[in-house]
Amino acid sequence: MARLFWLILVLAFVAALLAGASWAIAYNSVGNLLGAPPPKMGTQSTHLVWNGLEDPEKHPLMWRFAFGPTVIPGAIRVTIYVGPSGEVIRTEPTDLQARLVAFHRTGY
Repeated sequence: MARLFWLILVLAFVAALLAGASWAIAYNSVGNLLGAPPPKMGTQSTHLVWNGLEDPEKHPLMWRFAFGPTVIPGAIRVTIYVGPSGEVIRTEPTDLQARLVAFHRTGY
């Protein structure tokens, strides 16, 4: 019984390390998307989404980064979905990249 307990404890520790590494990679991808220096994005919330979006078989697990209120013109709230290995799956608004380019050109 003690071996089972320690096995579960070690597996939980490894899972926590993997989740932390996945979050760090996803957070870095969001930072790369927002550019340097990033705009003021307001309050951030991060959630791990299971079976999300419209095709859960294609994207069974992803990180959801939500920001708001932002200073990006036309994007009061921004949501960025990132896969566990760091690929950006979807953004809301869908033209976020173009809005960020326009925002950085204004010199803010």
